Amino acid sequence: MRYVLLMFVSMSFIVSCTGIVPFFHTGSSYSSDITRRLTAVEDPATGLYGYVNDLGFWAIQPKFQAAQNFSSNGLARVRIGYRYGAINMVGKTVINFNFTNSYDVDAAILSLAKGRLRGIELWKERDPNSGLYGFLDYYGNWFIKPQYYNARSFNRDGYAIVEVKRGRWGAIDRNNRIVVQPNFTSSYEVENALQRLMRY
Repeated sequence: MRYVLLMFVSMSFIVSCTGIVPFFHTGSSYSSDITRRLTAVEDPATGLYGYVNDLGFWAIQPKFQAAQNFSSNGLARVRIGYRYGAINMVGKTVINFNFTNSYDVDAAILSLAKGRLRGIELWKERDPNSGLYGFLDYYGNWFIKPQYYNARSFNRDGYAIVEVKRGRWGAIDRNNRIVVQPNFTSSYEVENALQRLMRY
């Protein structure tokens, strides 16, 4: 007990002098794991979120507008500005901040955890620079670059309905190949056409 108390006091002194959060490896699973468990906490001074360890020290400095606790695969969804991404337990970005929907990031984290192949699951997103739509992979990278005026998410069969030209809709597969020519005037017409094609 005296050793544990001495360790905590020593850690407090090190942090107060250096600002560095120490990570002890003494052979005890308790002493090594205690600094690995991180909790999302708001900094009352700035209103930003970061992560503290079980001793209450900042392990990842508060710089996010929103933050979730880490999942079992060691990733956490966070937000910078109006865009969501995910970081690992050392604060490194794993999923880039290109998502506007938090649920899409959760789905991307799950896809990574399941070991899915890149491009099997894609998420529709609007590029803030061009205003065009493309599709992100689970790293938050453009798998299909922004090039469509509008788009719907990929269905279970692996097809997405897209507006190729103004008022002209068609459908693509996950490799961005046109499977339904963009000669329809609405997305619903393309959806009906795809449903008929799937019956054959």
